[in-house]
Amino acid sequence: MYILGIRADKLTSSDINRLIDNQIQESKTLDYKKELNLSKDKDKKEFLFDVSAMYNTEGGCIIYGIEEIKDDKNQNTGKPKKVSGIDIENSDKLIQQIEDIAKNSTEPSISQLLINAIEVGDLNVMVLGIPKGLTIPAMVTYNQTNKFYKRRNSGKFPVDVYELNQMFMQNQVLFDKAKNFRKNRISEVLLKDNIPNLVGDTIFLIHIIPYSFLENSISDFAVEKNDLTKQMRPLLSQSTGWNLMYNLDGFATFATTYQMREITSYNQLFRNGVYEIYTSELFYGTRHQKEGFDEEVFMRKTVECIKQGLDVLNKMKIESPFFVSFSFHNVKGKIMDNNRATFVREFTKNELLFPLIQIPAYDSDIMNKMRPNFDILWQSFGFAKSPST
Repeated sequence: MYILGIRADKLTSSDINRLIDNQIQESKTLDYKKELNLSKDKDKKEFLFDVSAMYNTEGGCIIYGIEEIKDDKNQNTGKPKKVSGIDIENSDKLIQQIEDIAKNSTEPSISQLLINAIEVGDLNVMVLGIPKGLTIPAMVTYNQTNKFYKRRNSGKFPVDVYELNQMFMQNQVLFDKAKNFRKNRISEVLLKDNIPNLVGDTIFLIHIIPYSFLENSISDFAVEKNDLTKQMRPLLSQSTGWNLMYNLDGFATFATTYQMREITSYNQLFRNGVYEIYTSELFYGTRHQKEGFDEEVFMRKTVECIKQGLDVLNKMKIESPFFVSFSFHNVKGKIMDNNRATFVREFTKNELLFPLIQIPAYDSDIMNKMRPNFDILWQSFGFAKSPST
């Protein structure tokens, strides 16, 4: 949902003028519309076909109120000519109408839209940011239409049976690739040949994997170095400061032992947009004479670090949605230090890999989204669910 590297809801009139001045061509993720009509059934269907097509492809933006250049056959060329504007009597009411139509006339419902009404001179433009579909493709259900659409550079098209089957399989393939990436990465981490002087046998890892990780390629970390260093505080770092490094994978921050000889925690930002959080400082000596972790600190810090990682990815203009999960390694016999247990409960397995959770947008409720994995962890210790925080 970015145009010119700017998120749809952050675009201004100058950005709209830049699109026209630079003749930015329509694409799979950008569509120009001269008018926005939602009064008649056929207009609502056309609107839903456009929105679902972009949702079912790569997500993107539709800009209403832009006239396109015509060719010699009077056909639209996909290049913007000028701002023609649309009538907006009440922007709040129009935004609510758009959200209601998209949500109530698609299955699964299309939500998380970014809607931005912009004044360009004396004219109104509406930018509609559409996310990429998370799970199965969305079908238009308005008045029992029951149709699926996708988008190509030149516009939308209805899908045939073969294409529909591919759409249903696509997200499962992406999910499997994300799982394999995490599995392979964990193996590298446990071998300790990815970060120099890495210390710690009992390890906690968090992975944030954008759906677009197979396509992303961040090349210039130097521009954002100072800001990234401030944002990427290593998890549970016992020191007041931390350092940075460039490496083959991208950019990382790290905390060390007091002697500054060994790395105990790090945050790694990969060139493909994956964000990895590592610490060997989660477990400590408890009153039970066994190493354990504090349940309340664990939940709070995990959610904080996921939010921190998402803020970094947002800064790097990585598109949502995301897969997020965490894992424990070399933990058999370690305990959870809490005030509810009448006796000590230990990890019974050496490694725990939790399911990948779908995070649809940057403003998602992370605690609520991650709750299923927290519950699984607490259930492994014999509790019904994780505590409220």
